[in-house]
Amino acid sequence: MTKVQDDSQFPADDNDDSTYFQRRAEWHEGRAEVAEDSSTRSLHLRFARLYAARATS
Repeated sequence: MTKVQDDSQFPADDNDDSTYFQRRAEWHEGRAEVAEDSSTRSLHLRFARLYAARATS
């Protein structure tokens, strides 16, 4: 089984929440691009939108 998520690019002590949320949105967009089925793609796009909204709030 392969690890789906590598959290090393998302440091836990990041003081800038908007940067963190933007990185998460980009990560989910990338996962959506390589998703093998439409339900997985849809799920990643949904999370990408949620994180992008949090980055701007």
